[in-house]
Amino acid sequence: MRRRWMWIAAPLVALAAVIQAQPLRPAEIRAALEPVYNRALPAALRIETTPEGTGSGFFISTGGLVLTAYHVVEGSRSLRVVNALRESFPAELVGYDEFRDLAVLRAQVRGTVPSLPLETATSPRPGEPLLAIGNSRGEFIAPRYGLVNTVERDIFPFFNSIAISTNIPLAPGDSGGPVLNQAGRVVAVVVAIGQPNGVFESFLSPLLGLDELLTQLQAGRKRDVPYIGVQLSQIDDETAALLGIPKQGVLIRGLLRGGAAERAGLRGLTVRRENGREFYEFDVILEADGRPFNDVTSLQRYIRSKEVGDSVTLTIRRGNQTFRVELRLTPNPLRSG
Repeated sequence: MRRRWMWIAAPLVALAAVIQAQPLRPAEIRAALEPVYNRALPAALRIETTPEGTGSGFFISTGGLVLTAYHVVEGSRSLRVVNALRESFPAELVGYDEFRDLAVLRAQVRGTVPSLPLETATSPRPGEPLLAIGNSRGEFIAPRYGLVNTVERDIFPFFNSIAISTNIPLAPGDSGGPVLNQAGRVVAVVVAIGQPNGVFESFLSPLLGLDELLTQLQAGRKRDVPYIGVQLSQIDDETAALLGIPKQGVLIRGLLRGGAAERAGLRGLTVRRENGREFYEFDVILEADGRPFNDVTSLQRYIRSKEVGDSVTLTIRRGNQTFRVELRLTPNPLRSG
C-alpha cells in the first residue's frame, strides 16, 4: 500500500448496549457511522507522491498539518494533498516515526482548514464499530466500515509496533487514512492489510498514549527503525545438526553491507572446502545487553525498540570462543539516499 465533531450521547449509550448484546450487522454499522463520515469528510485527504503513488491522510491542525502513514511518503521527491473539494496543495515531510509508521506533513494551505480531533486517551474495544476514510479501488476519500477484532495484534515484521486488527474492508490506497470512533475522534491510522491466518484483516497504528510523540513529530522529529546490519536465522534441529552447535542463540546468516555488524568484524555463515570436506564459519548471537535470545523475532523486536544512535552489546559465540562486541545502531544500511 502507498497510502470534529461530537455525536449526541444517547445513541452512543444505546449502541454500546447493542455491541455487548450481539454483533452489529453491516447496515447497523453504516447507519451509526455515516454521520461521522459526513462531518469528517472536509478534513480527509488524498495524498499523491512522486514517484507515482497514492495514499490517504487527514488534517490535524487548522494551519495545514497532516497525519498519515510514513510508508505512504517514504522516499518521495514531492508530495501533494487533495481535499474533498478537489483542491490540491503542495506538502512537505515534517517528521516521522518509522517504528509506528506515522508521519506528519505540512501542506501549503490558503487560510485555515478543517481538522480532525485525535483520541489518545482511550483505546477502541473489541467489537467496537469504526470508520476508515481512504482512497482505494479508484474511489476518492470514501468511507469504509467495520469492527475491531483485537487491539493488541502482533504482525511483526510487517509492522514494528502492536497494531489494532479490524475487519474493515481496506485496500491499497487507504494507507495513512484516519480511523474514527462513534464520537468522531481519530483513534488510529491505517497501515496494512493481510491474511496471516487465512482470514482477511486490516491493521491500524493506534494513537493511544502518543501525545508526546505526535508533538515531537510536529516539531520535526525523524525516527528511523534501528539496525545492527545482519540477516538472522533460527537455529532449528536441522541447522544445529548441520553446524554441530546447540540450539542456543540466533545464527548470523549474512551481513548487510555498510552495517554496524560488518564494521565490527562479525561473520555471516560461509562454507569453505578442504580435502573434499566442508567447514562452516559463522557467528551466533547469544545475548543482547545481557538478555538471552533464542528466536529471531524476539531479538529483532528488541533491537527495533531502541533508537538509531543507541548502542547495544552483543554476546557472540564463534567456534569455541565467546566474546562481547558493542555496536552503534544505524538506519537501514540498504536504504538508498
